[in-house]
Amino acid sequence: MNKNSNILFIKEENSEFNYETQAFDSFFEKVEMVLGEQKALKLIYKNKYDVIVNDMSVDVEEGITLMKQLKEMKPQQEFVSLVLPKDEERIGDLMEAGVHTFVLTLEQFDQALEAIAHLDPAAKD
Repeated sequence: MNKNSNILFIKEENSEFNYETQAFDSFFEKVEMVLGEQKALKLIYKNKYDVIVNDMSVDVEEGITLMKQLKEMKPQQEFVSLVLPKDEERIGDLMEAGVHTFVLTLEQFDQALEAIAHLDPAAKD
């Protein structure tokens, strides 16, 4: 696990995931949370992140569009999408684009964060 990872977490309004979990502090050095695409883009341009995570539990179509745009903009960046099981059949394009995708229930949120902490961006080369 890479406790030194810095992540950007793009939140969704009305998400049911528990953003107050202690898992963020346990697994990552620095976590910046942002609500909305425009704020996320500003942070992405100004900062370097090991992993960018997008909560797609509310609006899957918007999340797919955003992640594809970000992946085209920064092809070497590690991206992760969090998707509920009801939307699993809609994420094939993301996986083909190289976006890590976790299909999870609300109860599996902390486990997904732990798995994200194990991603090694340096191993892409």
